[in-house]
Amino acid sequence: MFNNGVWVIKKLRASIPEDPFEVLINGESMGMTKLLSFAKRVSDTSRFPQVLVLYSSGYLRLKAGADPTPPLPFGQSLVLGPAIFGTSASCPKKTLFFHPQLERVSIDTFQLNQGNTGRMLIRITGSPVTHLRKSGTTSQIMELTWLLTLEEPQDLTTTLHVAGTFEFTEDVIPDPLQTKTFESVRLLQVSTMFIDNARHDVDALRLHTGNDIVTLPYDPSLANLLLPVTPGSLNPAMPMFDSIHTDDAGRPNGNTPSYRIRINSITGPTTGPILVRAFFNRSQNLRHDNMGIWAFQQAPALIKKGTTEASATPLSRMLMHIPWSKLKLDHMRQSGSSERLDHRS
Repeated sequence: MFNNGVWVIKKLRASIPEDPFEVLINGESMGMTKLLSFAKRVSDTSRFPQVLVLYSSGYLRLKAGADPTPPLPFGQSLVLGPAIFGTSASCPKKTLFFHPQLERVSIDTFQLNQGNTGRMLIRITGSPVTHLRKSGTTSQIMELTWLLTLEEPQDLTTTLHVAGTFEFTEDVIPDPLQTKTFESVRLLQVSTMFIDNARHDVDALRLHTGNDIVTLPYDPSLANLLLPVTPGSLNPAMPMFDSIHTDDAGRPNGNTPSYRIRINSITGPTTGPILVRAFFNRSQNLRHDNMGIWAFQQAPALIKKGTTEASATPLSRMLMHIPWSKLKLDHMRQSGSSERLDHRS
């Protein structure tokens, strides 16, 4: 579909229930797909390892640009946000509004070059309301667009900037009980897996708070608990947290990468400190994620129709950064079904 000798973009098959999205490259339609992959050539080789995959469900996965033997695996997923637990004018029953079904992905490659200093722009448009009602989890209360800026991958690091703009299409009431536990309004979400010390894609959460760095190792005894048990807010000067894989193993995927997520700026109805929460259930299924991690910020009791949320500066609403990409792969688990993230249902 696209190959300039340095980057390769391909449409791939994915067994997920969401509808396919249209792909455009430099304004030209390339047809429809449910899964799009981005691969970058390793310097002085003919190898093109994948560094980013994007699903029609709004799940994306990122890894560094090195290509060792065995190759780097994918692991956890970022889910394009936001998400809200609550009710709305058309959904009086409490609903998880998070289903970011994609309609169009438009890729601009004109800023790429041969000197590892270019960047790729990826503009994403969410599907209209009528395409989402068949799902029990839906984002039908918002019109959603994102601008992703993919920097040139390095051997140990790949950086992706995500800027989002969201407009509420009806009145929404975040669930007051889940607001008290910092669950109702989620700026972004990570979907991943932890079962025990042998079976996992991540095994710890690191929070950068105002005065300290707090690391929470996961343990099976923490299943079905909201974590951290005593939540604390991120450093307001630089809200940042790490979803990390500290060892060199973890069935079935092997040495999967860690994510660093920094929230640069937010404008809209949410205010106050940002808190990070995590939850995993007791599932033993190696083929499905059982853990959700999210960033919470307080919203008003009623979010009015027409309210917008956006990044204050382009390309910097969320900075996802992977500084600890690992070096093994046993198996790449199929990912992308948006039903997986409601781990508490």
